[in-house]
Order: sequence, then C-alpha cells, then structure tokens
Amino acid sequence: MEHTPELRWLCHTIDTTISIAPKVQEQLHSQHQQKPGFGSTICKYFLIEVTCLSPDGQALLSLLSAAGPAAKSSPSVLSSWNPSSSTPCSWKGITCSPQGSLISLQQFRIGGNPYLTGQIPSQLGLLTNLTTFGAAATGLSGAIPSSFGNLINLQTLALYDTEISGSLPPELGLCSELRNIYLHMNKLTGTIPPQLGKLQKLTSLLLWGNALSGPIPAELSNCSSLVIFDVSSNDLSGEIPGDFGKLVVLQQLHLSDNSLSVSGTIPSSFGNCTELYALDLSRNKLTGFIPDEIFNLKKLSKLLLLGNSLTGRLPPSVANCQSLVRLRVGENQLSGQIPKEIGQLQNLVFLDLYMNHFSGSLPVEIANITVLELLDVHNNYLTGEIPSVIGELENLEQLDLSRNSLTGEIPWSFGNFSYLNKLILNNNLLTGSIPKSIKNLQKLTLLDLSYNSLSGGIPSEIGHITSLTISLDLSSNAFTGEIPESLSALTQLQSLDLSHNLLYGGIKVLGSLTSLTSLNISYNNFSGPIPITPFFRTLSSNSYLQNSHLCQSIDGTTCSSSLIRKNGLKSAKTVALVMFVSGRVETMCKHIQFKLRNVFGYPKYGYSMNITEKSDVYSYGVVLLEILSGRSAVESHVGDGQHIVEWVKRKMGSFEPAVSILDAKLQGLPDQMVQEMLQTLGIAMFCVNSSPAERPTMKEVVALLMEVKSQPEEVGKSTSQPLIKQSSTQS
Repeated sequence: MEHTPELRWLCHTIDTTISIAPKVQEQLHSQHQQKPGFGSTICKYFLIEVTCLSPDGQALLSLLSAAGPAAKSSPSVLSSWNPSSSTPCSWKGITCSPQGSLISLQQFRIGGNPYLTGQIPSQLGLLTNLTTFGAAATGLSGAIPSSFGNLINLQTLALYDTEISGSLPPELGLCSELRNIYLHMNKLTGTIPPQLGKLQKLTSLLLWGNALSGPIPAELSNCSSLVIFDVSSNDLSGEIPGDFGKLVVLQQLHLSDNSLSVSGTIPSSFGNCTELYALDLSRNKLTGFIPDEIFNLKKLSKLLLLGNSLTGRLPPSVANCQSLVRLRVGENQLSGQIPKEIGQLQNLVFLDLYMNHFSGSLPVEIANITVLELLDVHNNYLTGEIPSVIGELENLEQLDLSRNSLTGEIPWSFGNFSYLNKLILNNNLLTGSIPKSIKNLQKLTLLDLSYNSLSGGIPSEIGHITSLTISLDLSSNAFTGEIPESLSALTQLQSLDLSHNLLYGGIKVLGSLTSLTSLNISYNNFSGPIPITPFFRTLSSNSYLQNSHLCQSIDGTTCSSSLIRKNGLKSAKTVALVMFVSGRVETMCKHIQFKLRNVFGYPKYGYSMNITEKSDVYSYGVVLLEILSGRSAVESHVGDGQHIVEWVKRKMGSFEPAVSILDAKLQGLPDQMVQEMLQTLGIAMFCVNSSPAERPTMKEVVALLMEVKSQPEEVGKSTSQPLIKQSSTQS
C-alpha cells in the first residue's frame, strides 16, 4: 500500500498523542468519500485500533495534550478519554445530544481534577455547540482564550478555583446565551470588560477573589436578567454605578473588600431593586449617609456596610425593613442615638453597631428582638445603665457592650442568657459585684469584665461555669478577698487575668488549671508558694509583679525564706531552675565550694574562684558547668565547637536523662550527691541566663546553694532520672 502524506502524518499523530488538525481531517474525510476503501485501508493498516476521531474529540484531546503526564495516568475521568473512539460521547465528563452527532457536543464537565494542568487550548473555541464548560477546581492556568467568544451556545462557564490568570476576554460578550459566569477564586487581572453588558440572559456573574482593578462598568446595568453579582475581594475602584438601580430582578449584590467610593451617598437608586435581599458593600471607602430608600426594600435580609466612612444617623426608617436578618454597620462614623425603632425588627439575628459615634443610652426596645443572637455595640459613646430587660434576649450568643461609658451594675437578669458564649463588658464604668446568677451561663467560653469599678469578692459561682475555655478577664477592678477554691474546676481555661485588683491569699488553686497558656496576677497582695506545675515554670516575671509575699518553693507547699522578693518575683524561671530535680541534701555554700575544689577533682577551678558580691555571675555559672560536665568552655568535642552554655541548653531541650550532662566520672557517685549536682546544674543555668536582668546577684546564688539540701531519710534511695526537657522556653 502506498503511504500517502496524510497517512504518514496520521501515524505520527497516533504515536505522539497529538491532535489531528481540522484541515487534515477534512482531507481524510474527502479521500474517504472519493475512495470508499480508503478509510478501511487505514483501519486495516492500524489493525482496527484507530478510527477517525470527530473534530469535537480532537479539540478535547488538545486539552489533555496540554496537561502533564499525571493527568493521563491518574484514575480520573480523563483516563477514559480514548483517542481511538470515533466520538467523545462515551468519555466521562462529556455529554452529547441524543442523536450522538459528531458536531453536537453539549456539556463538558471535568471539574475537581487537580491533575489537569496547563493552559486552555484555543482549539476549544471550535466546540460551537457547547452549552456547559466546567473545569473548576483544576490546575488549569494561563489566560481564557479569546476564541471562547465563538461558543455562541455556551450557557455556563465554570472555571473557578483554578490558576487562571490574565484579563477577561471582551469576546465573552459575544456569547449571547450565557447565563452563568463563575470565574471566582482565580488570579484574573485587568478590568471588567464593558462588553459583558451585552449579555441579556446573564443571571449570575461571580468574579470575587481575583485581582481585578478599575471601575465597575456602568454597562453591566444592561444585564437585565442579572440576579447575582459578586465582585468582592478585588482591587476595584471608582463609584458604584447609579444605573444599577435598573437591575430590577437583582437579588444579591456583593461589592465588599474593594476600594470603591462614591460622591455623596450610597446610590439611592438601589431602592428600585425590589428583589434585593443581600447587599454587601463592606470594607470600601464609601462616604455619606445611608439612604432611606434602602430600608424600603421589603425583601432585604442582609445589609452589610461594615468598615466604611459613612456618616449621619441610622434613620428611624430602618423599622420599615421588617425582613432584615442581619444589620451590620460597624466601623463607620455614624452618630446620634441608636433609634428605638430598631426594636421593631422582629426577624433581626445580627445587630452590629460597633466602632461608631453612637451616643445616649442603649434603647430598651432592643429587648423586643427576641430572636437576636448577636448584639455588638462596642467602641461607641453610650451612657447610662444597662437596661435589665436586655436579659430577656434569651437567644443571645454574643453580647459586647465594651468600651463605652455605661454605669450601674451588671443586671441580675443576665443569668437568663442560657445560650451566651461570649460576654464582653470591659472598659466601662460598671460598679457593684458580679451577680451570682452568672452561674447559669453554662455555655459561656469568654468572660471579660476588665477595666471597670467592680468590687466585692470573686463569686464562687464562676467556678461552676466549666464551659469557660477561652478567657476569664477580671483585671483592673477593685475585687477583694481570696481566689475561690471553685475556680479549680476550670480545667479547660486557657487565659486568666486577675491583675490590678485587691486580691490576697494563696494561689495554690491556680495549679489545678491545667490548660492555662496565659496568666497574669500582677498588682495584688497574693502570698505563699507558687505552684510547681510545668506551666508555672514557663511564666515570665510579668505574671507576678508587685506581689511581694509570693515565693518560690521546692515542694509547692512551703516557702523558701531566702527566695521571697521585696518587689515580687524577679522571674518565674527561678522556680524552674531551683526545682530542676526534687531531691535535697544537707549542705552549705562552703561545703559545696569544698566539693568543687576536692571531691570533683578540679582544683584549678576551685582555687581560682573568689565568691564575693562583685563576682561575675555569668562566669561563675560557666565555671560550674565546666566542673559538672568535665568539659572546657569551648572545645571541639562539645557540640562541634559550641560554647558549653549552648551545648547544655541543647541537651536540656532533648529528652535525655538529666544525669547525661554530668561528667561520666561523677555519674557513679552516691545518689544523694548526684541529686545535689543536678540541683547545682540548675543554679548554674540560672547564672548564665541570656538576659542579664534575669540573672541573680551573687548573694542570691549563695542563698540558692544553701537551699540545696536533702532530708536524711532520702539518702540511699535510687536516683530518679528525670527527662531534661521541662519547657520549650527554658533558658
């Protein structure tokens, strides 16, 4: 058989999985019509393994050819794309017309295939009968081909959550049948082409989460069928087109997180969008008043205007919008009183008025909104007492009245908040005591009453709120008395702040709060030993400031008299170092010095030390480490030339036994002496603290060494080998 150029080209195409060019396809079909045996000759030549794939199939294979090898070998829908098929109608993700015609490919759905990468081939623009192109959540990249303008039957373009970049092709405006454009969560840049305004059948235009810039084209107001328009989270600027009021079937308008601004107010023409139920203009640069017309929208459910520069009052006409479920106008410059008419919004669930300039009292009418779940008015200029009827909002989950000038007591009725999880009243002028009804808040996770003038004792009832997991902040008040023992039940609490009060007594109960990650009890009158839990060993001195009678302890129950600070603890790390091991042996400072000179066998260090008030504490700590480890300060076998301080720190950050730091010659000594050396090791590390302010004076070092003692009955017992790692922040 004579191999025609077309046949040889076809062989090459099959061998390399490259698509047949449409021109060659036409030639092959032409020869088949002129010579009826030509097609069978080809099939015979390829042992019936090859048929002439339709033009639609060839266009689709161009997409697979652009993808990487993983796409072809993955167990996805793409693995069913067989080049030997006569049509692509049997391939997964492909839907043809009932007739199965070679030119009737209608739906293309290959979304959710991360293996599909590469650029979109322009050949796909040849699929002129395509109604659905779905390739969302894939690895496709590059620009959307301008040839997509040829898809005159396309109704849905779904290319969201991909790596698509570049600008939107204006040619999409030629796809007159388009209903849905889903191009969100991509990397599109450039402007929104005004040609999209020609799409009279367009109902959904989702472009959010890109990097589009420039103005919103006024031509989009010609998309008379538009129901959802979302361009939030882009870099759009300029004014909101007033002509958007012509979109009478528009239901959702999302323009948040851009740089939009307007001359004057939000377009009052929005009042003509009678089907609108979601309007989100948050986090732009909008100025002016909120137009009354907005509140005439009978179906408006969500009005989000957060984070702009809106001024003026919240109009009483807000009561006209009975359908409102979310009213969020925080972070603006609204002023005047909160209108009492707001209490007529019986469907309101979220009410955000925070960070404005509202003044006057909190209207009692808010208590009429019985379905309210969130009330946030923090950072305003509200005065007067908190209305006790607010306690009737039994569905509240979050209440934030902080940073105002509210006075009076916390209403007893707050005990009705059985669903409340956050109660934030800080930075007001509240007085009186915490009502005992607070024990009813069994879903509360955060309670912040700081910076008020509350007094009395901390009610034991707080200890019954075992749901408190995030934070309990009672700081900067005038609370007196001791910490109630019931607080030991708050085992899931992560942050506790009792600072700047008049509290006294011990803090042993705090040792039961095993989930704490933050604690501040500064500026009180606490006394007694500090708990010796791992958490307390990590705390900085700022947690204890101005508690002059708090002390370090070896056993957590008794104080070491020499370790009480006149101005509170200098550092809680002292606790961790002194309590490095639990054993104690009877000794004195001079006895330890004698051991350093003689028992340990390093007289050159012993004779050279002159322990006076003027000694270099850091150097003394280094000497102790050298003696205990049997290593020089810097030598090649110490951690590849590391200084001995860094070497010990690294060892202490591991999970090796503490005794492994000691000189091998010393590890066989009696257990009593090993315990003594381990405690001395802790003192040495205290001396070489990286912060000079955290190092003890030489007098304090002497006091610490004098505390290294062990009870006689412990002598002879086996030495516990604690793991070195006590804390990730250990110095």
